[in-house]
Amino acid sequence: MKTPALFLLALILLATWAFPIGPAPEIWAQSSQVIKLKPPRTTGGLPLNEALKKRRSLRNFLDKELDLNQLSQLLWSAFGVNREASKMRVIPTSHNRQDLQIFVVLKSGIWQYDAEKDLLNQYVSGNFQAEFGGAPVTLIYVVPTKDGIIGGLHVGLAAQNVGLYCASEGLGNVIKTTGVDLLKGKLPLASGYQIVVIHQVGYPSANY
Repeated sequence: MKTPALFLLALILLATWAFPIGPAPEIWAQSSQVIKLKPPRTTGGLPLNEALKKRRSLRNFLDKELDLNQLSQLLWSAFGVNREASKMRVIPTSHNRQDLQIFVVLKSGIWQYDAEKDLLNQYVSGNFQAEFGGAPVTLIYVVPTKDGIIGGLHVGLAAQNVGLYCASEGLGNVIKTTGVDLLKGKLPLASGYQIVVIHQVGYPSANY
């Protein structure tokens, strides 16, 4: 009598291993569409005056990806939360609108930055790096059209923070208006939003 019982138990265990039950498949599906960022580093780096002196635009990048710590710090520098209790950002925004959106072009697709949750959510799949000249990271700054010059101010503040972080980290960066239309029809923006500029980041090429 013990043999059939053991055989049945073995079948149950095999079925559970081969066909997991519960929410696991859904969790796995989501994991490929979310990048959990690292907490920001709030100490260290170059002193401000040194970073200001080193800040410059570089257009030629090595074919080398940024690591997750660098990507996390880069995005936090642009528009991250620096006061958890109030969810205030590292840059000021007019009337505390906080309506700047940042999309990130990586080898794995185009991702939208969620500063409050420290996440990147996949927005479009596919590798678009070549369309942006092969830069390892391209930030796309998006604001409501109705914001006018104020939206441009928010973008400028975020981009300057990114430039200073790159100077401190030994990375190259360049802000461009050319390339704004490269994803036209491929990046479905919310109604009333527009791309202002793109911002490329990467390791400077050795011969630059």
